[in-house]
Amino acid sequence: MKKKQVDSRLAGLKVEDLLNEELRREMGLEADPSTGRLKLRQNLSMITDWEDIMHSVYEIPIELEGYTKKVSELKSLNEMVDILSSQDFDQVKRSESRKKQLKQFVRTMHMYYNLVFTRGKERIGFGALIYFPSLRKDNPERSSGIVLIERKIIRNGKTDTRFERAKFDDFLIEVRPYIEILGDLYRKSRRP
Repeated sequence: MKKKQVDSRLAGLKVEDLLNEELRREMGLEADPSTGRLKLRQNLSMITDWEDIMHSVYEIPIELEGYTKKVSELKSLNEMVDILSSQDFDQVKRSESRKKQLKQFVRTMHMYYNLVFTRGKERIGFGALIYFPSLRKDNPERSSGIVLIERKIIRNGKTDTRFERAKFDDFLIEVRPYIEILGDLYRKSRRP
């Protein structure tokens, strides 16, 4: 079997780099040419190249070491729930990408979610990658895997970034409830 060639643009990149770049673009942040610091674009723009991002994630190796926390211990999950529940924001947007519907992804699977809040001139973004290194053939939703979450805050021209990692043994029990809670809270926040 011939080994797949990795895109040369991805050489040396880690999954954290892709997650950071995608969240930065989703939050509407761009580098100021004069200082190199991140600044806010005027409007939150929707990303149209989900397929390119997800294709890149599939091409780079994902290290599974360092994922010792449980999903329930992730601070970022609690922060997202708290912000959505309190509705302490001016604007919120969510985006997601799932590849499980495609026939070629029957052994492994990725899901990617973004949640971006605007509060005055402050933006708080969360990006989560859920990775299933080996799907159960009998019941894929009961598969184990890892979650990588990035939280990025930009306030007063300064950026604060945090990554968190967790593992799960059963997606249906340990991860899906959080996705449903966040989805329900997001839909409630969108109602007039």
